[in-house]
Amino acid sequence: MVNARITWPRRVPALLFALLLALPLGCNNPFKPADPPPPSGEAVPEEFGSIVDLLGTVKTAIETRTPNGADAYLHAMAESTSVGDHAFRAFYDPSVEAAWLINSGGQTAPEPWNLALERGLHSELSGILPNAPYLFSWEDDPGHGFDTQIGTTNVWEVHRHYKLVAAPATGEPVIIAVGYADMLMIEQNSRFFIFDWHDRVDPAFGVNPPDFQRSFSYYRLESQ
Repeated sequence: MVNARITWPRRVPALLFALLLALPLGCNNPFKPADPPPPSGEAVPEEFGSIVDLLGTVKTAIETRTPNGADAYLHAMAESTSVGDHAFRAFYDPSVEAAWLINSGGQTAPEPWNLALERGLHSELSGILPNAPYLFSWEDDPGHGFDTQIGTTNVWEVHRHYKLVAAPATGEPVIIAVGYADMLMIEQNSRFFIFDWHDRVDPAFGVNPPDFQRSFSYYRLESQ
């Protein structure tokens, strides 16, 4: 009887090796496991049970320059899921908008500034001095009193002065952003959201400061 033993399985490793050598240098190895997704950075605690909690979350989110920081920042803003919902809108300081349009090369200022555009603000701020730790602060607006509930609604009027400072390892701290925020917040399901942000320039720095020290209005427009 003829020996019918099949010998091809012993040649498979050699064939695979030859195929791998024949792959162009620019091609991916088809036998390589998929790369894991890049990390999103440290987790940002999200607390929105009070106005103070919400503002604290925004502070930490701006200081945390990662996708997780951007997500936490946006979660502080109202998102409309049905007709009649309060959806986040930001309004520029008129003087900042006018000055920006003069030098925009024909680029327009988006109207309205909505939640989808707001993610760009976090990215814009994060990239200004990327190697320096950030410190963000809210302070009371001396031109306004306490946070005020509007009638018997679940809407609150909130006014704050904000400041973002970069603290490099060497040299003096740098004020990156500064201004005033006149906000409306709504309380729904035991948590607060920002749905209206009217931005104002800090007159101590003006519309066109010599360095950074610009308002969120400017950085929103630049982030498009």
